[in-house]
Parts: sequence; structure tokens; C-alpha cells
Amino acid sequence: MVKNTRFKKCMVFLLFFYICFLRVVSAHEGHSHEAVITIGKKTVVHLQAILSTYQEVHTHLVRKDMNGIAELAQKLSDAARQAIQTEPNGAGRHMMEHVLAGAEDLKKAKSVRDAQKSFASISDGLLPFFKSWPNQLKRNDLKMCKCNHDGHCWLQSQNCASTCPYSADQAKMCSDIEEVK
Repeated sequence: MVKNTRFKKCMVFLLFFYICFLRVVSAHEGHSHEAVITIGKKTVVHLQAILSTYQEVHTHLVRKDMNGIAELAQKLSDAARQAIQTEPNGAGRHMMEHVLAGAEDLKKAKSVRDAQKSFASISDGLLPFFKSWPNQLKRNDLKMCKCNHDGHCWLQSQNCASTCPYSADQAKMCSDIEEVK
């Protein structure tokens, strides 16, 4: 009877240890695409500024218009910096740091192709948040789109027809776009 109780306690301890160890390893902040990204209430206002400016950048890229991109990139940088200051360490802060890095690259973009790469980086930083919280798409009047031609995803206003900001030629718009649910 004593051996059986010790065995059970040992098994429960090992099971508990295994579960705790797995959670720590698989939830490495900022690097797991399955980790839920949350942000604080103070950061929401900065996220909304980022999303508004992000939509303006999208419009410029669809038109292949580099005029004003540097100013928009500065707005993105400013909002991301403010969000970093309000967000504690964690996945939400990592997301904002990713947006900041993409915005800084966007400021330096010399061509539409460079701007598209920076925009993709910013999108890659934002998309996991919206995958974690799909209700935030509706709340911000956004939809998540994907170009089946090149695999890039981006956020776009729900009220507009889906237009790919990554197409190489303005005369030839990408028509192989799907809305990601």
C-alpha cells in the first residue's frame, strides 16, 4: 500500500513537471505563432493609430506612390514607440517592437519594392494579434487578405475591394486574393 501511494505521488509529480515544462518551452514569447498576443488598454489607442496609418501606407503601395511614405513611416514609428512604452514585456510589446522595426525600414525605402518589403514586415508583426483575436478585425473594420500568388497577407478595410499592395506592376493588379477567416 505504501509503495502504491509513493508511486502515485511520483507519477503526479512527473506529470505536473512535464506539463509545466512543456508550457514554458512552447510559449516562448514573440517567437511562437500559436501564442496568444494580448495588449493592455493603454496600448489600444496606439494600435488604432498604427492601423490608421497602416491603411494609408496600403493605399500608397497599391498606387505604387512613394510620395508621403516617409512621413507615414514616421507616424508608424511614433505610434509604435508610444505603444512600447505603455506595453509591459511580453508578446504585445514584441509585436510593437516588430512594427517599429518595419516602420524604421519603411522610412529608408528608396523604391516601391523596398516599401513593400517593409510593409510585409509590419504586416507580419500585426497579423498574429488579429489571428489571436479575430473579433478585433470587426471592431476595427478590417479584414485579413492573402495574395495566393506570392503568399503575402495584409490587413485592409472591410469597406473596400481587396487590393494587393505587393503586385509588381500597377497596370496589372493581382486578382488571386482571398479573405482569410
